[in-house]
Amino acid sequence: MEVRQARQAVLSRPGQPLDLWAVIHEAALRKRFAARPATMRDQLCRLSEICELPNVTLQLMPLNSTAHPGLLGSFLLATFPGPTPEAALLENVAGATYVEGEDTGPFASALARIRAAALSVEDTMVRIGQLAEGQGR
Repeated sequence: MEVRQARQAVLSRPGQPLDLWAVIHEAALRKRFAARPATMRDQLCRLSEICELPNVTLQLMPLNSTAHPGLLGSFLLATFPGPTPEAALLENVAGATYVEGEDTGPFASALARIRAAALSVEDTMVRIGQLAEGQGR
């Protein structure tokens, strides 16, 4: 729990909070937990709260999305201030692969296409609200 809280704290730390732009597939937010049916509703409400931060942007990839590069697998693209090069991170059961500098170009292009295929920020927030309401049933 402490590790999760520390990870989330970088989004609201004073001074220089981390900027986060995430695209999450809608299927990940439709999970139901039989033993604790309110779990996902609570998670969706927390996600809505985090999205109110000015440095957080969230988009949902709808279930009926068009083909996009995200279907090939997830990745994280990190941009740093100053001379530190951009980096991409790919994780799987075999470990992690890091790509840095100019080699991240394909990831930046893929991310632009993924963002274009996802719901707008406004539509994302509406959908999260709808999903939260549906989780109470």
